Amino acid sequence: MSARLHILVPGPRALRASLVATSWAGLAVASAAFAQPVIPAPEDAAATPAGYAAADPATASATDAYTSFRTEFDAGRYTAAVSHAERVLELTKAQATAPTAEEVQVALMNLGMVQNLSGDYVGAESTYLEVIKLIESSGRPLQDRLARAYGGLASAYHDGKRHDLAVASFDQAIALRRRHEGLLTVQQVPLVEKYIDSLTELGRYPEALQAQKYLLRIATRQHGATSPQLAPTLEEIGRWYASIGAYDQSRRTLRQALEIVEAAEGPDSPLLVGPLLAIAACNRRQLLDPAAQSLTSPDEQREALFHDPGAMLVPAQMSATALAAEGERSLLRAAQIVDQAAEPSPVAVLNVRTQVGDWYQVRNQPDRAREHYQQAWRAAARVTDKLNGKSYTEAIFGQPVLLHLFRPDDWNRHTKRPPAEVEVRNAVVEYTVSAQGRVESTKVVEDSGDKKRGEKTAAALQNTARYRPRLENGEPVATPGVQFSQPWVLLLPPPATPAQGEKN
Repeated sequence: MSARLHILVPGPRALRASLVATSWAGLAVASAAFAQPVIPAPEDAAATPAGYAAADPATASATDAYTSFRTEFDAGRYTAAVSHAERVLELTKAQATAPTAEEVQVALMNLGMVQNLSGDYVGAESTYLEVIKLIESSGRPLQDRLARAYGGLASAYHDGKRHDLAVASFDQAIALRRRHEGLLTVQQVPLVEKYIDSLTELGRYPEALQAQKYLLRIATRQHGATSPQLAPTLEEIGRWYASIGAYDQSRRTLRQALEIVEAAEGPDSPLLVGPLLAIAACNRRQLLDPAAQSLTSPDEQREALFHDPGAMLVPAQMSATALAAEGERSLLRAAQIVDQAAEPSPVAVLNVRTQVGDWYQVRNQPDRAREHYQQAWRAAARVTDKLNGKSYTEAIFGQPVLLHLFRPDDWNRHTKRPPAEVEVRNAVVEYTVSAQGRVESTKVVEDSGDKKRGEKTAAALQNTARYRPRLENGEPVATPGVQFSQPWVLLLPPPATPAQGEKN
C-alpha cells in the first residue's frame, strides 16, 4: 500500500469521545440541521426577485447563478457552491430596491450556509452577522428568518470550535424559535442538539442536562409518555451521559428506553437495537476510561461532573466483570434482533456486526472480532449505494480505524493557556497496523525538537493502541505506512520586561 494514511488526533474532550466507537468509527454523517438552503416564499426567492421584468438580462443571470448554486449544493460540492452563491448575492444586491430587501437577505442566508458547510467559518460568521443586521434594521424583521440566521451563526461558531460564542447565538436562535413557533416544537430539535454539544464542550454540564431534558419534553409531547418512539431521544441522552463520564446514569437512561420499547412492542423490536448498542458503548468506554477508576464512589462522580449533588441519581457502580458481561450480552442481543428480521437490512447488519467486532477487538480477542468483521464485510458488499463516493466495503474497511489508545497525561498539558503563552507542536509516528489490529514497527518521523515526545507517542501506540484492521476480500490484512499525529503544547517563557532587556 503506497499511499500513507494519516490520523490527526482532535482535542482532549473530542478525543476521549472518539476512543470508543459508538457507531461506525470514521463514518459519522454530518447533521443536516443547517444543510438545507433557504427556500423562501416565491416573492422572496433570490432566483426570481419580485418587481423585475422577466426579460431583464440581469434577472436571468441571477436565475442562472442560483440554478448553478443549487446544482452544486444538491451534489454536496459546497466549496464549488460558494462562488455561485456569491454571484447570486452580487447580482441580487445590484437589482434590489433597498439594501435590506428580503431577496438580499435570502441570498446572504444561502451564502452563509455553504460557507459554513465548506469549512469557511470566518466567512460564514461575517455573512450571518451581515444578514442579522439587515433583518433587524429592515423595519419589519421576520422572526423565522432571524431565528434561522442566528441558528446559522451559532452553527458556524460551533463548527469552528468557538463554543462560547456559539452558546450565546444558540440562546438567541432558540428564544426566537419558541416565540415564533411555540414552546415545544420539533423544529427546535437540531438547534438544541448542537447547543448541548457546545455546552458540553465548555463543561457546562448542568445546563446541557437541562437542554437534554427539554428534548425529552418535546419528544414526550409529540409521541406520549409511554411511546416506544421516545427510545431514540432517551438513547441520545444516554450516550451524552456516557460521553461526559456519567456511566451509571447513562445505563439508567438506556435501560428506561429498553423498558418502554419492550412494554409496547415486545423483546424483538428493532427499536431496541439503538439502546442496546449504546449500553455496550457505555460499558466499553467505562472499562477503558482511566478517569473512571479514580472516582471511588457515585457521590464523588456526581460532584466531579456536575458540581451539583442533586443533578442526577446514580445507582451503585458495577464491577468490571459485570460491565463486560452486560456489554457483550447487549451487543449479541442487538445482532440477534437484526438477523432475525423478516428481511434483514444489510446496512443494519453491517452496523451491528462492526460494533460487535470492535468490542472484541478492544477486549483483546481478535479471532472473535474477525468473525464479526467478516459478517459485516459481507453485508457491506451487498450495499449498492456509495458512501462518500466509495463502496461501503472500501469506506468502512478500506483502512485501519483507531478504536482505543491510552494517552500519556502530559499530552494535554497547557491546552487552556492563552494562545500568546503557548506554542503548538507535533509528534508524528509511522508504523504498521497488523492484521490483529496491533501497532508494529514504529518510527518517529517528526518530534518538533523534543525526542522524548516522539518516543513517548511511539511507546503509547505500541503498547496500548487497538485498531479495527483493514480488510481485503473480507480478511484482515496488515497495513504499513500508517501515521499518527499527536499535537502537544509548549509553554513559552514570559516575555522579558524592558528592564530585563536593558540588563541583557
